[in-house]
Amino acid sequence: MINKSDFKKVRDIVFLKDVLLLTLSAIGGPEMHLSLFLKKLVKDKRYISESELLELNSLCQILPGPTSTQTLTAIGYKMGGARLAFLALLIWIMPATIIMTIFVLTSSYLNLDYLRYVGPMAVGFIIFAAYKMSKILKTDTLSMSLAAIACIVSVMAHSPVSFPVLLIFGAVMSVNFGKRTFIPNDKPILNVRWANFILFVSILIGAAVVGAITKQYYPSIARPVLLFENTYRMGSMVFGGGNVLYSMILTEFVEFRQKRYLTLAEFNTGLGLLQAVPGPTFSLATYANGMAMKTLGYNTFGQLIGCAVGTIAIFLPGTLMIFFVYPIWNQLKLYPIVNRSLDGIIAVAIGLVWSAACFMIMPMLKTTGPIITTNLIVMALTIGLLSFKKIPPLVIVILTILA
Repeated sequence: MINKSDFKKVRDIVFLKDVLLLTLSAIGGPEMHLSLFLKKLVKDKRYISESELLELNSLCQILPGPTSTQTLTAIGYKMGGARLAFLALLIWIMPATIIMTIFVLTSSYLNLDYLRYVGPMAVGFIIFAAYKMSKILKTDTLSMSLAAIACIVSVMAHSPVSFPVLLIFGAVMSVNFGKRTFIPNDKPILNVRWANFILFVSILIGAAVVGAITKQYYPSIARPVLLFENTYRMGSMVFGGGNVLYSMILTEFVEFRQKRYLTLAEFNTGLGLLQAVPGPTFSLATYANGMAMKTLGYNTFGQLIGCAVGTIAIFLPGTLMIFFVYPIWNQLKLYPIVNRSLDGIIAVAIGLVWSAACFMIMPMLKTTGPIITTNLIVMALTIGLLSFKKIPPLVIVILTILA
């Protein structure tokens, strides 16, 4: 007879196997991920109820980090505590990060001419993502104004500083002038485990301090440290999922003049290929950091270090936050300031996605002759094909490369 301990071990192994199968089929971004969670984990396996899944997803929407990754991590936490959550997280991110690392290491040996249409295709993907996200934007004056302000300021500022400022501004405006009902709640939050939050903040501050010191006194090791700090900071302020991260990487690694770790063509290629990679879209940071090390003149080992730095730095903040917040979520969700800030954060996040679309399309419009015509056709065809939900993104990527 199987005792309770043995049953739990078997159940955990089955759950991790299901996560692996889920990961390998998770192509298409956060929207597709949520529908897969609903089908595989709720309807097929009944690990949690549909209402529990939607509530966990709502929690992750108001936390910085990769929404679908945090949702799956929270499910693992609910199923078997922190250990199972961490193992589920590793299984979820490994395929995508390994594939993006392989692409970085082999990029020098590939004929990139075969990928010349991937850039316009990526622009089509980001425009379609911005359009889809706009559907969840509330039509009241405040939300639409915040989205417009975020887009305009981000396009004009060309600075990473604009992201935290805009997100905080959106949250403050929504809390004070939003339409969500204010329900007072003066009850204290009990049994708070501060360790993960303290670690989250300590790494954020520590990485900035160590980066500044190494840049001045140890320049040979400064680059990986600064890349970690840049990426960890982005992972600490991403609200709205991978589409918002694209805008941040574009600004921080491509547009920001003091760095320019990637060319726009390299960024577009990575973003386009990401559409064919299963798992979390935050694996774009793996690619971006690896390519940055290549741009800085590092060899294969250095590029591998860059990919590892990008992977750890982008997923660590969101993981620490979900480990901190999930145990107290049932108390935290009752506080009106948390609930009322969501509309402003979402509005700003949507504006940031539109700013990324503007950044990416402007250089394409500066081209002349047959090139601009071809690029616009590829972009338009991508948007058109994405409108038909039965056509997977992987098929669009393959067709683009074949073209």
